[in-house]
Amino acid sequence: MVWARGATRGVTKRGDRLSPLVAVAVLAIGLCLSAGAASAQPTRPGTKVGVVDLDRLVSESPQADKAKTNMAKRFAGRKDALERASDKLKQAIDQLNTESDQLSESQRNDREQSIREQKHELELQQSHYNDDVSAAEKKELSAMRADLRNVIDTYAREKGYDLILGNSVLYARDSVDITDAILDRLKDDRQ
Repeated sequence: MVWARGATRGVTKRGDRLSPLVAVAVLAIGLCLSAGAASAQPTRPGTKVGVVDLDRLVSESPQADKAKTNMAKRFAGRKDALERASDKLKQAIDQLNTESDQLSESQRNDREQSIREQKHELELQQSHYNDDVSAAEKKELSAMRADLRNVIDTYAREKGYDLILGNSVLYARDSVDITDAILDRLKDDRQ
């Protein structure tokens, strides 16, 4: 910023330039004034705002129930196999504990080694299972979010909403909460 010659306030000794501190202060004041003016402007009359509880939609929608059922069916066999392997490992540990006094040191060491190997294999299988379940859940959730978004967009256009807010809302009156209406629409879409 260059000031006219002869101005003494905010001018450095080196010339007619505004000092950096004064420039920052002037800029900050200008931003505050412009932000205040912008926030003081009224919204256009009739602005229609709705709020959707996305967490509730995800947990209560028929799409969520279907996804949970699909996941349970898809991974039931592997889950059962892991539970059987875990039970088998527990039995081997219990058997070693009850028979350890009757076993030679070599036999006890062999069984302990076998148990360690079974435990390691079980942990590896559980890790792969958890990774696969997590990836499948992420895929299901992504598809469900796309469906939810489409239903919300369609509902908002049909009902004349200007703005629909989601999870970042800290407070909303019940009169602007359209979660139940969206849930009803999701249920209708599944039938």
